[in-house]
Amino acid sequence: MVSNTNKIKRWSIGGFFSIVLLGVLYHYLYEWSHNCDLIAAVTPVNESVWEHLKLGLWAVISFSVVEYFALGKEINNYFFSKAVGVLLISCTILLIFYTYTTFLNRTILWVDISSYIIGVLLCQLFCYKVFQLKHSNTLNIGGLLLLIAFCVLFAVYTFYPPQLEIFKDHNTNTYGIEKKTTDYNKK
Repeated sequence: MVSNTNKIKRWSIGGFFSIVLLGVLYHYLYEWSHNCDLIAAVTPVNESVWEHLKLGLWAVISFSVVEYFALGKEINNYFFSKAVGVLLISCTILLIFYTYTTFLNRTILWVDISSYIIGVLLCQLFCYKVFQLKHSNTLNIGGLLLLIAFCVLFAVYTFYPPQLEIFKDHNTNTYGIEKKTTDYNKK
């Protein structure tokens, strides 16, 4: 357990801003990479809700790699807190998106962006609180395995998405990376 609460607080606040900014960067990275398949595995390839959940996952993981070397080695529940944090971001985005679109029957960009920011805030608050608690090493290993499962799941569903509403890009009526490969095959 980290004995310096101020150190945890500084990293939590810095993490909030870093994760939000990384999410913005990752939103455009696939396009900037000229549709590179490797980048597709970690960034949104279309405007579906599912693809945008990648923003939280990979922004948290990217920040966590740096944070771990400064803080994580001292915390016996580091990966557990990060895995739950990723779930908090995803659940916040899903809850807000499906609640407001059910009633309004349309999307609003600033609400979507706000849902991500609120999710990141909840993630960092949760991590801050959990970092100060003692947990078993089993929870930490479980958290690491959950993060790995998230990474695999998001990558696989980018290339082989189920034909479900959450995976559908309503702008193009396509799923996953299919949008880019379909456009290429038509040429």
